[in-house]
Amino acid sequence: MQNDLELNLMFDALIESPYMAYVIVDKHGYITMMNQTYLDLLELKKEEVIGKHILEVTPQSKLPEVLKTGKINKADIWPIMGRDTIVTRLPIVKNDAIVGAIGQSLFLEMSSVQILLKKLQETFNTMSDALVQSPHMIYVIVNKDGYITFMNQTYLDMLEKRIEDVIDKHIHEITPKSRLPEVIETGQIHEVDLWEVNGQDTIITRAPIIRDGEIVGAIGQSLFLDMSGAKLLVNRLQEVEKELYLYKEEVRQIYKAKWHFNDLIGQSMEFSLVKSIAHQLSITTSTLLITGESGTGKELFAQAIHNASNREHCPFVRINCAALPESLLESELFGYEEGAFSGARKGGKPGKFELAKGGTIFLDEIGDMPLNMQTKMLTVLQERVIERVGGTRPIPINVRVIAATNRDLEELVKQQLFREDLYYRLNVVRLSIPPLRKRMEDIPLLIHTLIKRINCTLGADTKGISDLALDLLKKYSWPGNVRELENLLERAVNLAGFDSEDILEIEHFPSLSHIDKQPARKNPSDHNLNKAIEGLEKDMIISTLMLTNNNKAQAAQLMGLNKSVLYRKLKKYDLMDFKTN
Repeated sequence: MQNDLELNLMFDALIESPYMAYVIVDKHGYITMMNQTYLDLLELKKEEVIGKHILEVTPQSKLPEVLKTGKINKADIWPIMGRDTIVTRLPIVKNDAIVGAIGQSLFLEMSSVQILLKKLQETFNTMSDALVQSPHMIYVIVNKDGYITFMNQTYLDMLEKRIEDVIDKHIHEITPKSRLPEVIETGQIHEVDLWEVNGQDTIITRAPIIRDGEIVGAIGQSLFLDMSGAKLLVNRLQEVEKELYLYKEEVRQIYKAKWHFNDLIGQSMEFSLVKSIAHQLSITTSTLLITGESGTGKELFAQAIHNASNREHCPFVRINCAALPESLLESELFGYEEGAFSGARKGGKPGKFELAKGGTIFLDEIGDMPLNMQTKMLTVLQERVIERVGGTRPIPINVRVIAATNRDLEELVKQQLFREDLYYRLNVVRLSIPPLRKRMEDIPLLIHTLIKRINCTLGADTKGISDLALDLLKKYSWPGNVRELENLLERAVNLAGFDSEDILEIEHFPSLSHIDKQPARKNPSDHNLNKAIEGLEKDMIISTLMLTNNNKAQAAQLMGLNKSVLYRKLKKYDLMDFKTN
């Protein structure tokens, strides 16, 4: 996971390089990504290109050809707003199918070559003989008057000369058309140039040698001895870029929102209204607070809103504010710098806000966030910048914040357990998800959809549910909401499969068997909470023992309990002699 996150950041740095223009399209040719360098060259904004067909933005693009043929294009000279660049194009293949294509500049105005030559100037005095005597590179150095001070053996062999024939000779005596004197005079780095040596085309670069601010000579060298070297580099870059992109896609799946509005099942008036409001909220970037009881589907709504927004191609990052101790929550949200604390990873680590760049961060259980972190979160929401733990550099963030809670924040504010100013900052737009007991007419539709989903997960073939069992489920108050319904249905499908039955009956819901034998329940708030929890726990143990044919070790494993803990609970609920027959 750590390596994946490091790769994610490295890939982001690559595509946002100021020396490289970069565009990605999906299998239909619609743009899914374009880096800022390319946007700046086209003088466009991201929202003006994302989702547009590539031919609308660059009418002469050859990416549709790559999508059609599946072939990797060779390096090509491609003008971008009057600037010639070296461009490569390749298809994106996943599971043997073309899912998109990439187009990128190998060099943007030869900046990469210039950087290379400047590095050569800095390290010239310590340059190894192995480099200058490479059989794949020709090399010549002249002093400030244009007289040759060095020429490598590869160049000498091409010129059919000996070293004593060229040293201390003026460069024009050996190569009359040399442009090295021009480099000495102007001090400019020459762009990559085609140069003929004894009838063989080579790719040449030239640069002045500067010491103490003065030009003391010039270097001429081949970037490649012939065009085959360029082709080898392009092929290797294409292979590496393809591999990087595949890794990037794998990492991106971790932070991808799965649910869409079509996945939110319900036709009741209250649910349909909430769903409609949520759809409208997807077009805004305002901070959103989603409230509702546990199990109502708050995260599903958050994911659907993200997927319906213009941020859908960017990450959806979730963090549970109640699941992490206060000491870890800050570093998880904001990241940390190297050496920030004992055990901090070398090079530091990005936080969730950085990983959500351009997308959505979902702060689940925000009502359980410690007060100290609430203060820092308020600053982030107001200033739109973060600072890593142990860092001093503010990092701008571009994310939409969606928070969710099943707690009464107004009451927490009154109890001074939640900051009032943070509450108002979060409560810019609010969405309240109704509990299942307030939309009981949706139960048949939910059951039908959930059984299909469970069948796919378990490889089962349950056809449906009997009328008697459906009536039983309609009489239940569902304190755990849709999540509880799904869990009970999955348990019932397992029990039905164990009995080789394809219709769910009343006996497949043993934890609800008491409903018809007892008076109708009053409002759940009228009951003692501990007794209600114990009742649910006992019912779950009974149904799991039935599912495992009274195999207590297997039952403990299914419920995520230590075997000794299960035995204590069996004794507590007088189930030590429980029989499944």
